Amino acid sequence: MTDLREKTKQRLIEEMIRSVNTSGWKVLVVDQTTLRIISAACRMFDIMEEGITLVEKIDVERQPLPSLHAIYFLSPTEESIDLLIKDFDDEPMYHAVHLFFTSAVPEEQFDKLKEEKVVKKIRTMKEMNIDFIAYETSVFHFDSPQSFQTLYSPETTTLRTEQVKIAESLVSLCATIKEYPVIRYQLPRDNSSGSVAQAIASLVQDRLDHLARGSDEYTNAIGNNNNRGTLLILDRSYDPIAPILHEFTYQAMVYDLLEVENDHYKYSVVTTGNENKAKEVILNELDPLWPTLRHMHIADTINWILDNFNDFVKENKATKLTSGKKVTNLREMTEAMKAMPQFQEMLDKYSLHIHMANQCMTVFAQHKLSQIAPLEQDMATGEDSEGKPAKNPISSMPGLLTDDEVPLLPKLRLLMLYIISQEGIKDSDRKRLMDLAHIDNVEQGCVSNLRYLGVTLLQGTKGKKKSKDKEKKKRRQRDDAPPYELSRYVPQIKIITEEMVDGNLAEAQYPYLRDDGMISVKGKDSKPEKEATSLRKGTQPRWPDKDKRKSEKKEPKTVGGRIIIFVAGGITFSEMRTVYELAAKHNKDILLGSTAILTPKGFVEGLRDLKRVETAEEDD
Repeated sequence: MTDLREKTKQRLIEEMIRSVNTSGWKVLVVDQTTLRIISAACRMFDIMEEGITLVEKIDVERQPLPSLHAIYFLSPTEESIDLLIKDFDDEPMYHAVHLFFTSAVPEEQFDKLKEEKVVKKIRTMKEMNIDFIAYETSVFHFDSPQSFQTLYSPETTTLRTEQVKIAESLVSLCATIKEYPVIRYQLPRDNSSGSVAQAIASLVQDRLDHLARGSDEYTNAIGNNNNRGTLLILDRSYDPIAPILHEFTYQAMVYDLLEVENDHYKYSVVTTGNENKAKEVILNELDPLWPTLRHMHIADTINWILDNFNDFVKENKATKLTSGKKVTNLREMTEAMKAMPQFQEMLDKYSLHIHMANQCMTVFAQHKLSQIAPLEQDMATGEDSEGKPAKNPISSMPGLLTDDEVPLLPKLRLLMLYIISQEGIKDSDRKRLMDLAHIDNVEQGCVSNLRYLGVTLLQGTKGKKKSKDKEKKKRRQRDDAPPYELSRYVPQIKIITEEMVDGNLAEAQYPYLRDDGMISVKGKDSKPEKEATSLRKGTQPRWPDKDKRKSEKKEPKTVGGRIIIFVAGGITFSEMRTVYELAAKHNKDILLGSTAILTPKGFVEGLRDLKRVETAEEDD
């Protein structure tokens, strides 16, 4: 199985740090982008162990160290290159420069660099081709939440530039894992205007072919292609429900309901002296409990924490709880841990997750999610908890929309799910529900801008109900009875990925970029690049057309190598969880990536900003 974090760490250490063969300590200078890349893959210990005495940010004032060699790891932006030049304008900041860029340096920036004093100090210069963040073992992203607006806004002016940037980052991912994949992409449902996915796919193929022809190292690493992986490129329209729906697994709940910024979470704990102590942690796989807990349902998470705490007490005779009984809830556990100051390490290990689980359940109650979530699930699945066709939820919504204790965001999400699930809304109903929820014109843009993801806004389109019912039936057959009533919805990515694993993914909806799907690394040139396209031109939903799939009679093509799924516009934590589950179920190497990680709040705000509107518009 591919471990993206480990692969990235190996490249950073072996191809960058160790390649600078100088005696003595070295300084590592980074910008904001490269700091995120390094932090995701390496611990500070890993860096220091390789002779790095100091890691410094290029945009902060630093003390000159003229006796030391410096490794600069930078993104090739004008800002970072200007800061590099500034370091050597007067007195040199370091004895020598070993310069590494995440990706290719634009010609104008390269020419600028040649004319400056710093060029005399440069001993090494290399384009690393490592322009992505290894977020988790099997998940990557490009740290580019702004891509959503560029790709899907009708007012974008830099669509082509953004597609090229995404393609180059995808190629850097392939270079890191030594993969030359067969490429497939998602077509729009109406198949009339091209797609974001198709444009990116063509750009990726062109750049992979160029890399294969120009790099012996890459060509030798990928070998004879007998077990090539498959890269499937999707756009965010394939499942507009997943980013909106409340998900009650631990990781998704934490990022949805709590204040987490750039994976940093701040909280306070009560010390043994009854004082509040502020703490800040990074939520990542370096936390030994996080990989175990993150995909559990919140109820299972709490039970796991309690059970493991009780096991700890039982196995350590030195722990003497005054009651002598097992703890049965998080409050009892917190009190018990205060009585054991000698086990501070264990206290620190569990206190974070005790606090976060408690906070999640507190917000769950405050936002009345016990009433909202069943309604969401009925709309998303088209069924009630007993598997019967769900009733029109219009009668259940007014009470929640007028409740002052329910924040604006859950109300907006509820309205969006209603419109998506009902395939549009009557204009009179839309106005009434918006007024009940006191949603102003600006916030109504979050709803009306769903059109740019192919969602039908105005009710009345005919001929869709049948295919939709078939889709719901297929979901039931795949998932049978879910363990929790509030977790009935199956993200579309699960259906798509399982069909890829089985070799049954419909070519009519997800064609190969090249007809044969296989070419020699040094074979024929790739097809010409497609013109930049955007989903904003379409008016119909573009999630998979099940009727079209069923009509196909081609023999399935077995997917032998790893599977890489890329979603242009963001991925959700529920989708990340699904991919891990399928990888374990099928013992398959599956990677999931995107331009950014989506939270429900970020997705709704992104929709609002696609196009500013004075009034909520109707669908065309």
